[in-house]
Amino acid sequence: MKKAGFRALMLVTLLALVFQSTPTNANAATATYAERLYSPMFITKLSGLYFIADSWNHRLIYSSDVNTPIKNWKVLDDDIAAPHSIASNGTIFISEDTGRDRLFVYTLTTKGFAKTQVIDNIKGRPHRTVYDQATRKFYVLTSDTQNMYTLSVKNGRVVIDSKKHLPYMEASYVRSFSIIDGLMYFVSGPNQILAVNYKDGTFSLREKYDVPAGYRSMNDLKKIGNYYYITVYYNKFIRLKDLSDFSTAEDLYTKLGFKGVPYYMSYIDGKVYVTEIDTYSAIRSFKVLDDQISMVQVKHDYGAPNAAVLNRKRILGT
Repeated sequence: MKKAGFRALMLVTLLALVFQSTPTNANAATATYAERLYSPMFITKLSGLYFIADSWNHRLIYSSDVNTPIKNWKVLDDDIAAPHSIASNGTIFISEDTGRDRLFVYTLTTKGFAKTQVIDNIKGRPHRTVYDQATRKFYVLTSDTQNMYTLSVKNGRVVIDSKKHLPYMEASYVRSFSIIDGLMYFVSGPNQILAVNYKDGTFSLREKYDVPAGYRSMNDLKKIGNYYYITVYYNKFIRLKDLSDFSTAEDLYTKLGFKGVPYYMSYIDGKVYVTEIDTYSAIRSFKVLDDQISMVQVKHDYGAPNAAVLNRKRILGT
């Protein structure tokens, strides 16, 4: 079979997988906020549990089974203003109280979770938290003020080691960063993807990649196999092998059947999970083997917001 014909067949197969796997939540329009998702910014698996930052519902929820109906997930916190992510070293968990410029710290004990600290004055919308095993530190980025906080755990307590302003971001709004091949990548800054040295604590600029118009409001960047996967506001999801050449970008938004804004990505249990936010709330997953995408699924699909979640969103800042 010729290469063009093979690619066409693969696309048809992939689209079939998307639409066959999309579940229907018939009660989503009338569900209470606790029974559904609203802009789930982030999903991850920590200490054997799945966590969702159900951001515009102002809560963190968790479950031992990712397929459990949302109404049956346990609530870690439902008084947290628009959390965007959560990270852990195994016993300490940190998430952002984004709308109130704070961090919340939870400790996992034999009796369950306990909120053990509130770290105030993280000015400028703490937006993304990552734990790095290589340095054994937490990193928190503020999107509005371009500050990077480095935190460590000492005697069971989280302490701030440093606060670094990142001037090369040129006061631009930055939603996320990722650690790839020993460097920290920020998206997409002053119309650029920025790669910096972080292990030495300097956050010195190492490389930068120009981003063309149409891709500049990025949400997340991950490297999976030979490709960089990138989510973008509004309504773009692409992959490419070379960050210096966006002309080769492959559209995944249409192929994977997205309907809202693809946001943060996570690699869990051999699958890539992508959250979907704003006008449409869902969580999608797929497998990548030898750079081929397969097993496309929608784990949770709650569609457009209803009155219950719109009212819930208004109670705290986002």
